[in-house]
Amino acid sequence: MLATKPVISKTIVKGTIIIFIFSLFLDISRLISFLIFLGIVFTTLFLYAFWKRIHTYIFDENGIIIQTPFSRKFISYSIIDDAFISVGFLAKRFHCGSVYLILKTKKVEIIRDIPNPDEIFELLKKKIV
Repeated sequence: MLATKPVISKTIVKGTIIIFIFSLFLDISRLISFLIFLGIVFTTLFLYAFWKRIHTYIFDENGIIIQTPFSRKFISYSIIDDAFISVGFLAKRFHCGSVYLILKTKKVEIIRDIPNPDEIFELLKKKIV
């Protein structure tokens, strides 16, 4: 059994870069309004990062369990049709990546920003029938 959690440092850096680029086009002559804007946006960014962090992905003999304090979802290896990994520019720098699971029900489940996605992908290749 293998359990892992998403890497959130990439999410925070990515969000900060986007906020910085967006801020270049804003009128920042009213400093208080700009600071309120930054407070709201960074609060939202940290809430999203926290939401990602509370996910736990457990890979056991029968399938994948996606667990949060509020829910639990089980994906059997037998319903996974295909899988692939995605490692972008920032993900390489933070040593993480996402694993996309194509299910036989024509749905896609994404296991986002996990450390060592290659290791998880190798495990999945052995389990997918």
